[in-house]
Amino acid sequence: MPVTTLRELKAAAQRQEPEIVVADRKLAARVIFWNGLRLAANTVVFVILALAIFMWANPLHWDFLEGGKARLARQVMLGVGIVLLFADYLMPVVRSYKVAGRSEAGLKLVRRRSR
Repeated sequence: MPVTTLRELKAAAQRQEPEIVVADRKLAARVIFWNGLRLAANTVVFVILALAIFMWANPLHWDFLEGGKARLARQVMLGVGIVLLFADYLMPVVRSYKVAGRSEAGLKLVRRRSR
Protein backbone atom coordinates (compact mmCIF):
# COMPACT_ATOMS: atom_id res chain seq x y z
CA MET A 1 0.00 0.00 0.00
CA PRO A 2 1.62 3.31 -1.02
CA VAL A 3 1.62 6.12 1.57
CA THR A 4 2.80 9.72 1.31
CA THR A 5 1.99 11.24 4.72
CA LEU A 6 2.66 10.34 8.32
CA ARG A 7 -1.07 10.04 8.98
CA GLU A 8 -1.44 7.49 6.16
CA LEU A 9 1.60 5.59 7.44
CA LYS A 10 0.17 5.37 10.96
CA ALA A 11 -3.21 4.27 9.59
CA ALA A 12 -1.60 1.57 7.44
CA ALA A 13 0.42 0.33 10.41
CA GLN A 14 -2.69 0.28 12.57
CA ARG A 15 -4.51 -1.79 9.94
CA GLN A 16 -1.49 -4.13 9.97
CA GLU A 17 -0.96 -4.00 6.22
CA PRO A 18 1.42 -6.79 5.10
CA GLU A 19 3.49 -4.36 3.02
CA ILE A 20 3.77 -0.56 3.00
CA VAL A 21 5.53 1.52 0.36
CA VAL A 22 6.57 4.98 1.56
CA ALA A 23 6.49 7.13 -1.57
CA ASP A 24 7.57 10.44 0.02
CA ARG A 25 11.36 10.84 0.26
CA LYS A 26 11.27 12.94 3.45
CA LEU A 27 8.98 10.46 5.18
CA ALA A 28 11.19 7.58 4.02
CA ALA A 29 14.24 9.34 5.48
CA ARG A 30 12.35 9.83 8.73
CA VAL A 31 11.42 6.12 8.88
CA ILE A 32 15.06 5.15 8.28
CA PHE A 33 16.12 7.56 11.06
CA TRP A 34 13.53 6.10 13.44
CA ASN A 35 14.76 2.60 12.62
CA GLY A 36 18.34 3.60 13.46
CA LEU A 37 17.17 5.32 16.64
CA ARG A 38 15.32 2.15 17.66
CA LEU A 39 18.41 0.03 17.03
CA ALA A 40 20.60 2.41 19.04
CA ALA A 41 18.12 2.61 21.93
CA ASN A 42 17.83 -1.19 22.13
CA THR A 43 21.62 -1.54 22.14
CA VAL A 44 22.07 1.14 24.80
CA VAL A 45 19.43 -0.53 26.99
CA PHE A 46 21.42 -3.74 27.14
CA VAL A 47 24.69 -1.94 27.87
CA ILE A 48 23.23 0.30 30.58
CA LEU A 49 21.32 -2.49 32.29
CA ALA A 50 24.33 -4.82 32.15
CA LEU A 51 26.54 -2.16 33.78
CA ALA A 52 23.91 -1.35 36.40
CA ILE A 53 23.43 -5.02 37.28
CA PHE A 54 27.21 -5.48 37.45
CA MET A 55 27.47 -2.49 39.78
CA TRP A 56 24.63 -3.83 41.90
CA ALA A 57 26.06 -7.36 42.12
CA ASN A 58 29.66 -6.14 42.58
CA PRO A 59 31.22 -9.56 41.94
CA LEU A 60 34.78 -8.20 42.27
CA HIS A 61 34.02 -6.59 45.66
CA TRP A 62 35.26 -3.15 44.69
CA ASP A 63 34.87 -0.75 47.59
CA PHE A 64 34.02 2.27 45.44
CA LEU A 65 30.86 0.52 44.21
CA GLU A 66 29.52 0.36 47.76
CA GLY A 67 29.44 4.12 48.43
CA GLY A 68 26.52 6.52 48.29
CA LYS A 69 27.50 8.09 44.96
CA ALA A 70 27.81 4.68 43.33
CA ARG A 71 24.37 3.79 44.67
CA LEU A 72 22.89 6.94 43.17
CA ALA A 73 24.65 6.29 39.84
CA ARG A 74 23.31 2.72 39.84
CA GLN A 75 19.75 3.93 40.47
CA VAL A 76 20.01 6.54 37.72
CA MET A 77 21.36 3.97 35.28
CA LEU A 78 18.55 1.54 36.08
CA GLY A 79 15.99 4.34 35.66
CA VAL A 80 17.40 5.39 32.28
CA GLY A 81 17.54 1.77 31.15
CA ILE A 82 13.91 1.18 32.07
CA VAL A 83 12.81 4.39 30.31
CA LEU A 84 14.69 3.31 27.18
CA LEU A 85 12.95 -0.06 27.30
CA PHE A 86 9.65 1.74 26.79
CA ALA A 87 11.00 4.08 24.08
CA ASP A 88 10.24 1.31 21.60
CA TYR A 89 6.53 1.89 22.14
CA LEU A 90 6.82 5.54 21.06
CA MET A 91 7.76 4.44 17.54
CA PRO A 92 4.99 2.00 16.56
CA VAL A 93 5.70 2.01 12.84
CA VAL A 94 9.33 0.86 13.14
CA ARG A 95 8.44 -1.47 16.00
CA SER A 96 6.08 -3.41 13.73
CA TYR A 97 7.75 -2.92 10.34
CA LYS A 98 11.27 -3.27 9.00
CA VAL A 99 12.84 -1.86 5.85
CA ALA A 100 12.83 -4.47 3.09
CA GLY A 101 14.47 -2.31 0.46
CA ARG A 102 14.02 0.54 -1.94
CA SER A 103 12.26 0.48 -5.25
CA GLU A 104 11.23 3.07 -7.81
CA ALA A 105 7.93 3.43 -5.97
CA GLY A 106 9.67 4.25 -2.67
CA LEU A 107 10.85 2.66 0.56
CA LYS A 108 9.35 -0.79 1.10
CA LEU A 109 8.36 -1.81 4.64
CA VAL A 110 7.30 -5.33 5.65
CA ARG A 111 6.02 -6.71 8.94
CA ARG A 112 8.70 -7.81 11.40
CA ARG A 113 6.81 -10.91 12.45
CA SER A 114 3.71 -12.57 11.13
CA ARG A 115 0.83 -12.96 13.56
